[in-house]
Amino acid sequence: MTASGKRRHLSVVPDVPVIVRPSERPGRRDVASFHLRIELDDVSPAIWRQFVVPSNLRLNELHPIVQTVMGWQDSHLHSWVGGEPPASERYEMRESIDEGFADEDDELCEDAVRLDQVLAEPGELLSYQYDFGDGWDHTIVLERIEADGPAPTVTCLAGARACPPEDCGGPGGYADLLTVLATPSHPGHHDAGAWVGPGFAPESFGVDAVNRNLRIEVVIRDHGPVTDSKFADLLRRIPHQAAPHVFSLLEHAQLTTRKGDFPAAQEAATFHLRWLLQRIGSDGITLTQAGYLPPAVVAEMRQALPGFDDWPATSNRETDQRPVHLLREYAKTLGLVRKYKGKLVRTNLGTAMADNATQMWRHLLDRLPLGSEQIEREAGYLVLLTLAAGTSSDERRDAIAEGLAALGWQTSDGTIVGREEVFWTARPTISFLELIGAMVEGYVQRDQPMDPEWGRLLAQMVLSM
Repeated sequence: MTASGKRRHLSVVPDVPVIVRPSERPGRRDVASFHLRIELDDVSPAIWRQFVVPSNLRLNELHPIVQTVMGWQDSHLHSWVGGEPPASERYEMRESIDEGFADEDDELCEDAVRLDQVLAEPGELLSYQYDFGDGWDHTIVLERIEADGPAPTVTCLAGARACPPEDCGGPGGYADLLTVLATPSHPGHHDAGAWVGPGFAPESFGVDAVNRNLRIEVVIRDHGPVTDSKFADLLRRIPHQAAPHVFSLLEHAQLTTRKGDFPAAQEAATFHLRWLLQRIGSDGITLTQAGYLPPAVVAEMRQALPGFDDWPATSNRETDQRPVHLLREYAKTLGLVRKYKGKLVRTNLGTAMADNATQMWRHLLDRLPLGSEQIEREAGYLVLLTLAAGTSSDERRDAIAEGLAALGWQTSDGTIVGREEVFWTARPTISFLELIGAMVEGYVQRDQPMDPEWGRLLAQMVLSM
């Protein structure tokens, strides 16, 4: 028997709580529909949206959806904060981590975390921070989970009030802006109205317009280029309902599953340019008095370069051989050659790439599509989409015309751009692709695609940049 009070010095030690951070959760095994509500913090009246997303999205995939339902333009940095202290975590953009903007001890990337890890039960919260200068904070709450319904579809259900304009100064600046806009006698009223534009209405919200834009985001996410590519930016400016053919090509373009012989593609795509640079050499080519390539060099090019001897003219003058002249002009456009003291010489860039197919390939990926005018470059992107999708020439013309019309381009007489104008608007890109053999001329492949696989791979890579 133990004497009373013998162990009074002992005490019960409480269990140490186990801290489980959201990123350590396993996530769901199934894919459920998550009903979310997002609200902009510190803004009154409230700006909010209710929307549905699949539970298995990663946060970098949720980001463009949040941008779309809210109405932002995705022109600033963003981050997330999930969980409650002391288990809260911050999730950064890949770019922020790679460029050293994120804290060294806080570098969990948004592409490594799934939504159903951060939000597992109704009522849990996720913070979304956008534009660190203006400081737009959003609170996202998981309102409901539907696990037994149909396959989840990204959909906006409801909302209230328009998204604030970008760069208006955060919640405080936006409140001041609304005051100025609502006060005609204010000295800054006219300038404020001109800055936000005539279409801005703070009280407006249209769920149908949001859902049209969300459908575009789903297509881009499932079949399109990376969300921050230039081509993705162009796609977001094309109304989905106005260009169904353009968006239908994304699945066939296989931008997310590029496969092919990359070394062979690099050799083929850069062959003509590298041959010219090697032929110029370190001493350059002395031009004729009229400033053209000498006939002997033209004859060499016709014999050595694929497709060049198909040109009907038999003369070896550069002015009679359009492929020869185009290759020289495109080499100049790409910054590889220049004229100097009566010679055609290589630039420093051209010298560096003369024997390096991989470096030349990367240069083409960076410079395509070609053109000095906006319409030329936008038409060029559409050309590359049709090339990546493996269309025939006729289908290519239809898709490009549809895309340009949806973007609002018109001819000088006010009519929309049609099939007849397609070649001229996209001429810089089309002519270059045909010149190097990446794309077969239209009259040859009118009814069925005949473009080489390496040309398709080139287009896929450009669209993903």
